[in-house]
Amino acid sequence: MIETAVTAAAGGACAGSAALLYYAEKLPGLSKITDKLHTDRTQAVLIATASAAMVATPAGAWWNRTVNSVNDWAVGSVGEWTGLIVTGIPGLFVTAIFVNDLITRRVEHRTRILGAVLPVLASTIPGPIGAGVQSVLAWVVTKVGTLVAGAFGMA
Repeated sequence: MIETAVTAAAGGACAGSAALLYYAEKLPGLSKITDKLHTDRTQAVLIATASAAMVATPAGAWWNRTVNSVNDWAVGSVGEWTGLIVTGIPGLFVTAIFVNDLITRRVEHRTRILGAVLPVLASTIPGPIGAGVQSVLAWVVTKVGTLVAGAFGMA
């Protein structure tokens, strides 16, 4: 799983900022500004950062242990290749859809939901591809968390 790269307070600030941006883009006077600023993309990344920051909480630590246990069980009991298919394919699929939506700027509600589950599912991708996805995700989450924490005076 993504290591505790962002504090729970910074994650809360990210979640609050994403909610604020979501409602700001619904306001008639601000919708053109939020469209030009690509706040839909920002929301998806903020949600992913907030989700990754939940590892810093006791509930997040429990979730991390649970996901890793299920992953180990699937690989151990179902077999290495079948376990790879069961655990890795959903993680790769979510990662591909999330990145595609950000690049093509088709950010919808599903993209925001995928951002919330991406840190968990990325940890189930095995091998060097999984390690690469996790390191890129950890780098992005750390940078976004640091920026948001600094903006709110938590750094």
